[in-house]
Formats: sequence, C-alpha cells, structure tokens
Amino acid sequence: MKSRFGVVISAAMVLALATGCSSSSEGSSSSAGGSGSSARPVDVGAPLPAEVKSRGKLALGVKCDYPPFGYIDEASKNAGFEIDIAHQLASYAFGDPNALTLTCVTGANRVSFLTSKRIDLIEATMNYTPERAETIDFSTPYFASGVKLLVPKDSPITSFDELAGKQVISISGATASLWLTQCMKDVKQDLFAQTSQALTALNQKRGVAFAQDDTLLLDLAAKNPHLKVVGDAKADSPWGMGVRKGDAKMLAWINGALAHMQKTDFFWSEFQKTVTDTSARQQFAKYLPRPGHDLTYPSGSTIRC
Repeated sequence: MKSRFGVVISAAMVLALATGCSSSSEGSSSSAGGSGSSARPVDVGAPLPAEVKSRGKLALGVKCDYPPFGYIDEASKNAGFEIDIAHQLASYAFGDPNALTLTCVTGANRVSFLTSKRIDLIEATMNYTPERAETIDFSTPYFASGVKLLVPKDSPITSFDELAGKQVISISGATASLWLTQCMKDVKQDLFAQTSQALTALNQKRGVAFAQDDTLLLDLAAKNPHLKVVGDAKADSPWGMGVRKGDAKMLAWINGALAHMQKTDFFWSEFQKTVTDTSARQQFAKYLPRPGHDLTYPSGSTIRC
C-alpha cells in the first residue's frame, strides 16, 4: 500500500482540509438534490423497514472530511466512494439515487447519532471492533484498512515503537486513538474531532505524528508533499455499516443490498472511479468484497498490541 492514490481533489477541497470549512463541520447535513427517478426499487432479498419506506428517504451518517471516501467537494456537495455507495442504497430502496439525507458525523458522535435515531445507518469509515459491536450491530464488511502514521518528510520516526513518551495527534473515537490508548499507554494523545484540525496540528508540530487509517493518510500525503506515511499497519480490520442494536429488519435489508453490490461487482467498479492509479488499485483490490472474494471480521479483538 505504498502507492499514492490517483485521486483528483479540487483546490477547494484541499482548502477545506486545511481550514476546516463549515460544510464539513460536525453535525452538518444535506439532502442529495435531484428531480427524482422513474426507476423501480431493487429486491435485495429483504424488505425495506416500513418506517424508512414511509419516509421515502434513507438517512445516513457519513464522513465529510475523509477524502476520497467521504468529503465535501468544491460545489459544497457530499462526494467520495462511500457517498457513491449511499446513492446506490437509495436507488435500491426507492428507485431514486437521490432519495437520501446525508448527515456529517465524526468518530466521536456517529454512534450517538444512530442510537438517538437522527440517522438510519452509519456509513463512516468505521472499523469493526467487538467493543463497538456491543452497542450497535454491524453489517457485512464493504472495505478494510489499518492504522499507520503521517509524519513530516524529514521526520526520523519510522515506526510506532518510536512514539514512546511522545505527543501524537489522533481523532477522538477513532480506531487509531483506541489502539494507542490500549497499546501505547505512555503516548500523550492530542485529540481532535476533524481531520482538518489534526492536519493543522501536525503542520504546526504540535505532535510528532498523526495516527489514523492508512487510506486517509495516503491521500493526505499525496496532496501534501512535505508529509509521508510510515509504520506497519496496526488494528487492521474491515469497515462495516452500523445499525441500531437489535434492528433485525434494517440489518437484513442492508446486508441484502451489500450482497447485491458484491454480486454485481459494484464496489470495484466505483473504487476504480475513486482511485485512478493502476498500482494503487491492485494493492487495494483485496480490501474490497468482490464476486468470489468475501471480507470477514476477526473473531477476537482488533486492538492487538
């Protein structure tokens, strides 16, 4: 996973990451516009929950500061790989890819947004952990990643072992922060809610490294040539969508929808639009569910020291 993402992110998006623009702020929301569609819903093998069907829209919590998976583009609209999946879910549910409401969430608030019924689903770069599975139910996985480090190009740090006793930047509630808390107790964490805030803190040398999912860090390094990604992946685990605990109907429908996407190779076709570099595509191919290739959650803890 050393190749850069071949993603074209506009200058406006780079500015958004650097300044933390309001469109990516915690709790902001938007409905995908459009005039609707005459297409029919897709039978995914399980009925859409009656409450969602009667509302006529899916309500999803998504990342708005995590290119190329979920971010706000130069037109102030949600964009990215996970957003493409969200539109496909709406198309399956209502025959209209725009029949959805997208709410920006962070690692710290996404579960509370779900449990308080502000959203129907979490689709926000969320790694599976047994601890999270005690509070919410996870769908089948749709991607996988691990935690690495973003450091300045001239940094002597090459591994997690060299972080002992040092200040490290991370995102509140993210897998990286959980791993550091459990496995490197002498590390002093500087916690932030937004990627843009964490990136600013790293550039201001308020920490020796920014620990986060490798997928995000590779993109940040590609857009910031003074930074580089180092370290072996830690806490590697698939991403899943989150539904409320015990919501069997919603879980059955979302798993049916994800299985339909896998069968039609939707994930791979959309990922190729997001990541244009051929070598990067091939390296990430194993992290996507495809026909004949399933992703599975680990049986034990993902926070292995």
